[in-house]
Amino acid sequence: MNIEQTVLEVSGVEITKTLLVDLQKLQQYTGEPIAAVYADNLLRTMRKLRDKLPFDPYTEVVMALHDALFFENRWIDYNANQYKGVCELLTSLVNQETINNSSVESAILTLENLGFDTLPFGVKIDDDLETDEDEE
Repeated sequence: MNIEQTVLEVSGVEITKTLLVDLQKLQQYTGEPIAAVYADNLLRTMRKLRDKLPFDPYTEVVMALHDALFFENRWIDYNANQYKGVCELLTSLVNQETINNSSVESAILTLENLGFDTLPFGVKIDDDLETDEDEE
């Protein structure tokens, strides 16, 4: 008895198809309660991409978008045109033969230009704080 196992590899392209469907639904239902269902599914799919392809340059772009959407539920604040821009960006990235560091940087800057805060977890330093250098 010869049993062969077939392993199906998950590709960024396949996961992107799922991402695009949810992004298009978010675009369509922005501001409506049903949008939460698509946002939840979108965020789960993004984390699946991170788990399956952690070192793929494309994943870095998707996770920058994830952070912009996830932090404080900011997905609620973005509008249909912004989601449309993300769809176009992800489609163009996936259609490239190779994604290099320059492509990743450019894509993240495009997200920023679309209004997405890709670094929402930053720390603010208060310059007014006194230091304890010479307390007496």
